[in-house]
Amino acid sequence: MKKSLSFIVGLMLLLFTVQRCSSITVAMGQIPPERCCFEFLKGEIPRRAIASISTTDSRCPEPAFLIKTVKNKEFCVRQSSTWAQKVYEEGLKSNI
Repeated sequence: MKKSLSFIVGLMLLLFTVQRCSSITVAMGQIPPERCCFEFLKGEIPRRAIASISTTDSRCPEPAFLIKTVKNKEFCVRQSSTWAQKVYEEGLKSNI
């Protein structure tokens, strides 16, 4: 009786562990993006002040550009902004 009870408890612990590990793996695939924008710059940044420009992750609620200036400040700009689109396209061509 004791052996079968220990076997059942051991089996239950093993099944519980396997179930928890598989749910952790699934949850890791659902990690939200590291950087999304929720506030946006309304004005323009002069081209000479921009050190880098990149896009936010496609999982973010609103598509945006992340702009880092030569003074190491970061700004979010909506991707619908014409000036930022031009800077981004220039950056792709010239490797900002």
